[in-house]
Amino acid sequence: MRQPDNIAAMIQDEQNYDAAVVGAGVVGLAAALALAAAGRSVAVVERNPPRRASGALGSDLRSVALTPASLDFLRSLGADLDGALTPISTMRVWEHDGAGALRFASADSQNEPAALAWVAANSGLAADLWALGAGRLELIEASLDRLAQERDAVRLELADAPPIRAGLVVAADGPNSFCRRSTSTAARSAPPPPNGRQRAIATVARMIESHCHTAWQCFGRTGPVALLPLADERAVSVIWSGAASEQEALLGLDDERFRAALEAATEGVAGGVLAVDERLCFPVTQTLAADLNPWPRVLLAGDAARTLHPLAGQGVNLGLEDARQIGAMATAGGDLGAAGRWRTYARERRRRSKLMMTLMRGLLSAYCGQAVNGPWLRWARNSVVRRIDASPTAKAQLAREAMGLGALAA
Repeated sequence: MRQPDNIAAMIQDEQNYDAAVVGAGVVGLAAALALAAAGRSVAVVERNPPRRASGALGSDLRSVALTPASLDFLRSLGADLDGALTPISTMRVWEHDGAGALRFASADSQNEPAALAWVAANSGLAADLWALGAGRLELIEASLDRLAQERDAVRLELADAPPIRAGLVVAADGPNSFCRRSTSTAARSAPPPPNGRQRAIATVARMIESHCHTAWQCFGRTGPVALLPLADERAVSVIWSGAASEQEALLGLDDERFRAALEAATEGVAGGVLAVDERLCFPVTQTLAADLNPWPRVLLAGDAARTLHPLAGQGVNLGLEDARQIGAMATAGGDLGAAGRWRTYARERRRRSKLMMTLMRGLLSAYCGQAVNGPWLRWARNSVVRRIDASPTAKAQLAREAMGLGALAA
């Protein structure tokens, strides 16, 4: 049946793109730039474009640790990040009341990059990628109201902007993804850790001594606390996870009492904690979407696809793996939304997500909760840790995995 002239004219006036990415976080922008590098026309839809942010101590309260593989990918897209990165040259991991510790150095992984990882401000990295997209991407500052499947495209109805059509939609709009819900795709939650529901606190701390490009992570009774080095040699990014009730109590402390609690939890590394910034607190859950390609022309990526416990800092790296695979698969010609084109992506990315979720839960189950705090289990864990720390081969392989270069990487 012939369409009425006014409807046909509206459709003709709508902008058409090979792909549209919803969400302008680090993962969404990386996916958009990778699609553009594959020769595709790309629109990015984001209500609140990224802006650099900093707290009272001069650093963003949220940072990300990029593996060498992630950094290489971002550089391949044209990102110039050298001035925005702080290397992690060494890492120390231990447990409270423990007698053993794992100590990693970049030299533990022979013939590999000069750092285990690089720390970047979350807001600054996203802002840099947004700026990089100018001229390469169509950057649309609007919120998404509706997704509609059509025969040869997905129609995106936007608030305060004309609708657009795209042959493929990449949903990178976070853990509460509107796109995922629009496709009626469930996000299934993994069972909580042995000690129950968790929350995480993110902040920045100033240490008494230099961090010397070291990252520290201590497993407490209900969760880990990690300190990542920042550009200021005495500033560290803090991510502290634990039982929800304990973290909510910590959130209620004033600066001095929180500073003292953080110093005790990290056992006075770098001479102790001199000052702390304001705190952010968020729930910690591990979730995985039932299907990462719920419609032939819709993909889920980053936190829209899965969320991980922050204890290993792998969430953004897993999302960048999504973006890299999307870009690689888009280099082949043809319709981006052709039936079955993205089933391999959905299958492989779900498999990888399940593996990482299992590893995170395994670490929490081994270290945190009442059942694992007995003296015999603590002795057994510390014995294993000391054996690994004394084995150059084992440490080299663990270092490679931490750098995203080992057998567990995509």
